[in-house]
Amino acid sequence: MQREINEGTLQEECGRKEGNPSAYPCGGVATYQRHHGLTLVTAAGRVRVRRPYYHCERCGHGHCPADARLHLGPNNTTPTAQAGCPLGVAVLSTLEPYVQVDDLIFQLGLPLQVDLKSTERVTQAVGACLTAAGPRRPHGRTARPVAVGFDGVMIPTWEGRKEMRVGVVYEPDPEAPRTPAGEARLRKEYFATSGSRESLVAAVCARARERAGGGVVAVVSDGAALEWVDLDRYLPLRVEILDFYHVLERVGEIARAMHPDAPQSANAWQAAMKKELYEIGPWELLRKLVAWEPASAEAQGVRRVQLAYFQKQQDRMRYPEYLRRGFPLGSGAVEGACKHVVVDRMRRSGMRWKPPTADPVLQLRAALLTEPRLDFRSYAATKPAVAAA
Repeated sequence: MQREINEGTLQEECGRKEGNPSAYPCGGVATYQRHHGLTLVTAAGRVRVRRPYYHCERCGHGHCPADARLHLGPNNTTPTAQAGCPLGVAVLSTLEPYVQVDDLIFQLGLPLQVDLKSTERVTQAVGACLTAAGPRRPHGRTARPVAVGFDGVMIPTWEGRKEMRVGVVYEPDPEAPRTPAGEARLRKEYFATSGSRESLVAAVCARARERAGGGVVAVVSDGAALEWVDLDRYLPLRVEILDFYHVLERVGEIARAMHPDAPQSANAWQAAMKKELYEIGPWELLRKLVAWEPASAEAQGVRRVQLAYFQKQQDRMRYPEYLRRGFPLGSGAVEGACKHVVVDRMRRSGMRWKPPTADPVLQLRAALLTEPRLDFRSYAATKPAVAAA
């Protein structure tokens, strides 16, 4: 019944002519040409209407006055639908696949009906508007330590697998419990893009500099991510930290190569090196690698690779110093960001993406994870009163 009433009212309102001719903002006169069809997204579903179209010969533009009277928003949503779309559609689409949104809206009892295509278009429109608004700054300058991380994660696209770049800025707090309140103390800001690595790093570093107020920022990641770009350009005051748990994996490989037939000895050697790294630094590990004379060709290969790696990375392994300065040793923050921002939404069974449609969803997820109570309605801007033909 609501749908029938809405459809009848909209058909009557949209079909009403404004008179002929009518004034146009350019100073010319727009004359009626014909009725144009348009599908509106209402709170009761999609409705097809026809409204009069006027064209101005002076500027060559045209418009449909009914669109301005109806205050249509993204994807031709009516005001009633707009009130539900940013919350009932864009938020749900940010969290769950498009195909599940209509059922979720029904289960939540929201006064809105929306089809699959409208769900996608509304989400894309809100995401594009949020992106155009520029980066948000929910957290200000702090006296606490500031850390950043960068990483990438692959998603399936119609052209093959493509890397999505992810970054995070946060204030490490080893005493924070793993609860919503504890996570809030870290004041994380998430970033994601399908664009270049350099653009991501530039955005993350800019926010880190602002929050650190010109102080030193910790860059925590594995060795590969730290080689992405020239950080001297974007973050001159920094401490680069090699992920501690990534190092322990390599130490474990060395221990097994040193003691191939004695697992207990290998475990004991790995535990001793872990304690040494945590309390003193990388120098004892390097001394033992230099002094090691492997018997087998396989062990010789392990020594060659790992010795070269740790000699290159030793300046990023001063873990006792990092702990004294309040910096984190692990890259769990950015690894979690990859999962929460990208994997949980974009790598579900059967999904295939296109970068232009993946990016708005990435921006929405990053914004919502940064500010869980962010009101998307502020990004559901209505159409201008007059649009070009």
